[in-house]
Amino acid sequence: MEWFTTEEKEIKKDDACCNDECKCGCHNDKNEECKCHDENHKKHKHKENHELEEANKKIMELQEKLMYSQADSINYRKRKDEEVANMLKYANQDLLLDMVNMIENMDRAASVKAESEESKKIQDGIKMVSNQFKDILKKYGVVEIEALGYPFDENYMEAMMIGHDTTKPNEMVLEVLMKGYKYKDRILKHAVVKVNQIEENENEKGND
Repeated sequence: MEWFTTEEKEIKKDDACCNDECKCGCHNDKNEECKCHDENHKKHKHKENHELEEANKKIMELQEKLMYSQADSINYRKRKDEEVANMLKYANQDLLLDMVNMIENMDRAASVKAESEESKKIQDGIKMVSNQFKDILKKYGVVEIEALGYPFDENYMEAMMIGHDTTKPNEMVLEVLMKGYKYKDRILKHAVVKVNQIEENENEKGND
């Protein structure tokens, strides 16, 4: 058992100015207050602020990812809706193209010079059926591309032959070799044409 004098007890009391958490040794100076708790509090507060900032960053990142995910989902649905709408809109395209080719074959057969009255009657019948099919095409939005006498347009026409007519403007369609057709806002079949192609000096001679 240890015995301390009154003076020794006072020294012990002064030395114990801080609890066990105090590690700075500031209690060695009796004239200064212990600052360990303030420093520890600041460090703890700084750590809490840092953790809070990191948590807010993660929340913002998650919110941004969620927004992008929602936008992608909306765009995906729009694309799918457009694909379905286009599929329904142009569902008959292949069938109508087959009809166009059939009508062209019928027109070619009807354009051959009839050698007999019987042949002429058959051709008249073919023309009548061809016109009926053409009316059906118009009903479904198929229209013939106007090309003859128009400037050549590669979006609607395909140049198969070149002509040289100085009385006509350059790049004008001189002849339609095969008719072209549009289906609504799409090209069902390009018109095959003969295009006027003249040199600039030839055009000047034609104007003289």
